Amino acid sequence: MKRNALCWSLLFVLAAPFAVLANTYSAYHDSTAQTSTALVVSNLGNEAGDFSCIVYDANGAVIVETSQSLAAHASRVLFIDQLLVERDATTWGLLRIESPSEVAVALWISASDEWVVVENVAASGAPGPVVQAANYASTPNRTTGIGLVNPLDRAVAGVLVLYDAQGGIAGSTPFELGPRVARYMNTASDVGLDEGFWGLVTVEADAPLLLVFEYYDAERSLVDVDIVF
Repeated sequence: MKRNALCWSLLFVLAAPFAVLANTYSAYHDSTAQTSTALVVSNLGNEAGDFSCIVYDANGAVIVETSQSLAAHASRVLFIDQLLVERDATTWGLLRIESPSEVAVALWISASDEWVVVENVAASGAPGPVVQAANYASTPNRTTGIGLVNPLDRAVAGVLVLYDAQGGIAGSTPFELGPRVARYMNTASDVGLDEGFWGLVTVEADAPLLLVFEYYDAERSLVDVDIVF
């Protein structure tokens, strides 16, 4: 794995507005086969601090919990796959980082030993009903996988709708996610979309989710990951 090839340009995950502590951060990890996640936590304060990282699987269960210390303005990287006893199809989902200090959280994901930059966007406003949106493609040259991750300690329900380029509804599916549960949707098998569609996808839910969009090329190689939060 080309971990020494990391360019430490940090992509920041902002504190979730529904934080349990003063500083609680929600992020995403993929620790399935041939995919790895590097989590970087940086201390923004002038004094030493600490943080805890809780790793959940797709079923919402805790699989790893670790606490780390940080000197003032120092950074620490955790390779999530190295913390796991074993990896399988469920070792992906929510990362929760908690700290009494103000920290910056950065996330990198690699696929087949190549690092893919992940953009993280924090939700704004108080928790409640929300509509989140992104772009998708289900064509011979581009396909999209969609992950829904519930960062809350309560269930969240909603509906995912895919529109075609003309604005018509191409497919939709309702969902309910238990606390900290993650669900992966394939635009073809789970939403019933044939090849040849692209356009807007919206997720309307009773609370903000972490939305993970994985974009694949014609050879079904991962080319980009985008997180909407």
